[in-house]
Amino acid sequence: MIPRPFRPSAAALLLVSCLSPDNPSSTIVRDSAGVRIAESPEASPDEWRLQLPPVLQIGRNEGEDDGPDLFGHIMQVIRLSSGDIAVAEGLANEIRIFDDGGGHLRTFGRSGEGPGEFTVLWTIAELPGDTIVAVDPRGGRVSLFTSSGTFARSFLIPRLPGAAAPNVIGWLDDGTLLIDALTRSPSRDTRDQSTHFLYAVDRDGEVLGTLGEFAGQQLGRNGYPLALGGRAEFAAGGELAWYGHSSRFELVGHDRSGSVRRIVRVDRIPVAVTQAEIDESRAAAEESLRGMSGPAVERIRATEFASNHSVHGRILADEAGNLWVERYRSRLIEDSIGREWDIFDAEGRLIGYLVTPGGFQITWIGAQFVLGVHSDSLGVETVRMYRLDR
Repeated sequence: MIPRPFRPSAAALLLVSCLSPDNPSSTIVRDSAGVRIAESPEASPDEWRLQLPPVLQIGRNEGEDDGPDLFGHIMQVIRLSSGDIAVAEGLANEIRIFDDGGGHLRTFGRSGEGPGEFTVLWTIAELPGDTIVAVDPRGGRVSLFTSSGTFARSFLIPRLPGAAAPNVIGWLDDGTLLIDALTRSPSRDTRDQSTHFLYAVDRDGEVLGTLGEFAGQQLGRNGYPLALGGRAEFAAGGELAWYGHSSRFELVGHDRSGSVRRIVRVDRIPVAVTQAEIDESRAAAEESLRGMSGPAVERIRATEFASNHSVHGRILADEAGNLWVERYRSRLIEDSIGREWDIFDAEGRLIGYLVTPGGFQITWIGAQFVLGVHSDSLGVETVRMYRLDR
């Protein structure tokens, strides 16, 4: 699993209506030229729940010392095959391992540029062979550790000529690394669209091939993405790399060669952007730009707006082969309101709907438990694990 991407633009804040799962219906699944296509109505009547209270909580709000259970900024949390919990602590650039009761076992990694060190610890994952991998995008490398925390080796993240810095999407079951690189049209005068290149890399850092080109954000005349508009969302799950453009609900699963194997569609109509929402977004942007001036600031002020809101957000794959798709919502909405998810099985059938507790961000999903990060009203982060009730 990969942590939520950073969304830096205040002008890109978006308010999305939350759809209610109150219309019972079924998914239609068919095969077409070797591609499994699943088409569902708007929502699932089957509500899944996270049982309260959490079965595990790691972290504290304050303390006299900087112990391992005091977190600065959690980048990722995963449950290892051993049952232990691995936390990528971004502020300290450390990987901290806790047992299934929350007790601290060990810490490895630190800030630096040497072997086993990170300039920016972005995310972690577990690969076959009892291996923990860590991604350092600023350092441009992937580091591999044993489960005991011993540094094994590292490799450079390969870059494509003419593309932006690579972004790690995740790993397939066979250990293949998926990387996304963004490129933008050189034209600043037309409503062009950014393009994402998705490529596969082996465990030695060698490029295995390109999975294809995928549409990204639509660009305005100032060269910036249309505010409140759709964007590319990627996920790695099982043997498939998933892509969806959030302006419509169609998720496409590609195998390692780039061939399409699955298509998941939901009949969900995007909501139009209103003038009130545009005004609110512009006001938020102006507040963030207060006291600034210059050509770059004027370009930001010239940002244009999309006609419709997105219909979905992040995509995650769980340990059971299900696909979880977050219903998109604006960051103007307080985190005290839970996030909504639609869940699809391996065939693409819409099988469930779930609302998380307020302030909770999912990072890992197992067959029985859901793991993630909880942020309180002061922004203090703790690790929480909930039992999943299907």
